[in-house]
Amino acid sequence: MAEPATPRTGVIYDIGYQHYDGPRLGRAGAVRALYVEGIRSIFGIGRGGKAKIPPVVLIAMMVIPALIQSAVTGLAGNMIQLFAHATYFRTTVWLFGLFCAFQTPELITSDSQSRVLALYFSRAVRRSDYVLARVAALATSLFVVALLPHIVLLAGTWMSAEDVAAAMRTSLPTIPRILAGAFAIAILLSTVSITIAAVLKRRPFATAAILAFFLLASGFVTPLIMQRPDKMRYLALTSPMIVGDGVTTWIFDTTSVKQKADSIAALDAADAKARPPKNAADSNAQLRRRFRRRNRTVLQAANLPGTTYLGTMVGFIAIAGVVLTLRYRSIET
Repeated sequence: MAEPATPRTGVIYDIGYQHYDGPRLGRAGAVRALYVEGIRSIFGIGRGGKAKIPPVVLIAMMVIPALIQSAVTGLAGNMIQLFAHATYFRTTVWLFGLFCAFQTPELITSDSQSRVLALYFSRAVRRSDYVLARVAALATSLFVVALLPHIVLLAGTWMSAEDVAAAMRTSLPTIPRILAGAFAIAILLSTVSITIAAVLKRRPFATAAILAFFLLASGFVTPLIMQRPDKMRYLALTSPMIVGDGVTTWIFDTTSVKQKADSIAALDAADAKARPPKNAADSNAQLRRRFRRRNRTVLQAANLPGTTYLGTMVGFIAIAGVVLTLRYRSIET
């Protein structure tokens, strides 16, 4: 009688396994990889064509006003100034809001939904490293986006000048202000939008909340400030977009907003004391005062110093840092 076969319990195969002997990049390498991957994700690099549409379209729309101004400068010189460096952020503020709303969830909510945060934090990456890498990726992207239109404006000014070297020398004092303004906008918008996306976690909610906080808040407080600047002026500090506009305007010219606001306040006082117009000259003067008041900006209506906007920007960034720290500290590995 044949003996029953003994079942095999296991087989060892020699597949030539070797330990990794290459360089170990450690914590710095992991943070650098998160940073680079974040920038690629924002601009859709390495992804399908659908992911590239929002950033490409929004960047093109941001540059179009600068191209128009460059064409006008080439035809009429510096006589016609449609778009200037100091007010360019104000011109394209809604495009920055859309860019943050569409691209920030690509950085934050995708990691939460795919449940890779615990995997990140179980390795060399600390929670603060993750936050800094994501904020740096978005801030770098926004810095580049904010810088492009100014480069186009400078190029248009230089190319239309008869003496290019003289035009470049004249523009030199403007370049540090351009860099500082773009940096301020990038840091402010990146920290606030990443905080909103980190708290809400889900992409549709994060997109809607960023749009609401950036654009709807500005649209809500602006009419209130314009109608009652004496009592509502500090509402300007609740909108990151108005704060960013105030900081960039202050960087480019520390006195222009204050001087214009003071002149408009003087017009208000003159109208309050003015008697009914007795002749056509008085009537025309009154109409001119009303026209100037009607065309004032929200910064002129609020009449706040630039340092107030700068301090508020620092406050926004500090609050965002605290919220992000508490948010990611609660994630268990």
